[in-house]
Amino acid sequence: MSSAASAKLSSPAVANAVRVEGLSAPITVTWEVTNRCNLRCVHCLSASGPEADTRGDLTLAEAKAVVDQLAAARVFQIHFGGGEPFLYPGFTDLLRHAQARGLCCLCISTNGALLNAEKIAELEALGGIYLQLSLDGATEAACDAVRGAGAWRKAVGALERLRHSAIVRTVNFVYTRRNAGQLDAMLALAGRYGATLRVTRLKPSGRGAESYADLRPTPAQQAALHAWLDAHREVLTGDSFFHLNAFGGRPLQGFTTCGAARLTCLIVPNGDVYPCAFTQTDFFRAGNLRQTPFEAIWAGSPVFNRVFRQPQGGACASCAALEVCGGGCPAVKHALTGRLDRPDPDCVLESAAAEGREALPFCAG
Repeated sequence: MSSAASAKLSSPAVANAVRVEGLSAPITVTWEVTNRCNLRCVHCLSASGPEADTRGDLTLAEAKAVVDQLAAARVFQIHFGGGEPFLYPGFTDLLRHAQARGLCCLCISTNGALLNAEKIAELEALGGIYLQLSLDGATEAACDAVRGAGAWRKAVGALERLRHSAIVRTVNFVYTRRNAGQLDAMLALAGRYGATLRVTRLKPSGRGAESYADLRPTPAQQAALHAWLDAHREVLTGDSFFHLNAFGGRPLQGFTTCGAARLTCLIVPNGDVYPCAFTQTDFFRAGNLRQTPFEAIWAGSPVFNRVFRQPQGGACASCAALEVCGGGCPAVKHALTGRLDRPDPDCVLESAAAEGREALPFCAG
């Protein structure tokens, strides 16, 4: 986030208004430029893979026109993902066009398999590129169990090639029941390759809906994660774990409620727009860029304005923790309950009550 954007959000009153009402333009737009991928991860939020049909994807000319719209709206950052974005035809040209239009903060989420020395040199020459490499385990066995055979070696190989690069990089780690004990090892691995660790929440989106029951962290693992993140403030989380703030003590890094349709949104390969990467269902579809300009969707979408920009306390309205957790993740709530007025299914207070155990004391201070 720019210093100017940070200053705008420095006041608690302003920050709270932003969380509820949204900015005039998103700070970050996540853009899945293709669903084609060389991997087929069991928890992939967009169900990407080698077999993905790309015939309806935005052409390079259409994608450049979208960049023009984002620049006109004064979007600060584009976070390119997929699928594997390096499989999108003309991807480097799209990056150059974004930079030419003044979008100088460009992040690329990749599995690293295609990051050979030539590609790294090309990205270094562009400048201003930020890489996020997906790695879901500190060991080959743990990572490959969800990302497929060879995924760990390819990602670590990319990190090795990036070791002496000036490209800023993070390692993105999806926290699951199977790798929950590897947080310290992942932090050490990222540091070894000059990367910052980013821990994200598993959500029932795409193929993640199929694997969620098997990979969903236990309540004890959720509690352990909160304590670990609280002790490692250098680790990035975005707003992935705002639901854990109900454990009490200091809120975790990032905003204390969902940023979807307020601070960020998602564009998918065919130009559809959604509140975030985990809301890719018809219920949450806000519009399509082939029919409606981006600024009109951002400002006028009923999904954005009525669902995400108005308080949705529901069953959480009387809870003392609502201010710090915002009622949890709308994507998870809708995927697992079909409702938005229910508590987050991973609510730490609800799970304690359901199991008949005493919850950790909540502290709003």
